[in-house]
Amino acid sequence: MSELNRDNIFLSISEIIGSLKDEWEYSGQITPETTLFTELEFESIDAVVLGSMIEEHFKRSFPFAEYLANLGEQKIRDISLKDLVDFVHQNLEKQNEKN
Repeated sequence: MSELNRDNIFLSISEIIGSLKDEWEYSGQITPETTLFTELEFESIDAVVLGSMIEEHFKRSFPFAEYLANLGEQKIRDISLKDLVDFVHQNLEKQNEKN
């Protein structure tokens, strides 16, 4: 399914972030290396909103709470767009395998 392609997922997430970007003072280009908390200056609530918008876009639920908890356990303090795309891609793949 073409929508599972990482490039398409990246474009979708970039568009979602672009629609939210007016709320932040970030004027740089969104790339796979862009980080949510350091560069985009996300707050926790922003990550929750982004997660909800991603779920709405893909019409699927994702285990974002587990993902963030695992990052915290690994002492990872930021998420790049590439990491987020990989997370979404892996979960879409798993869900498609179940169907």
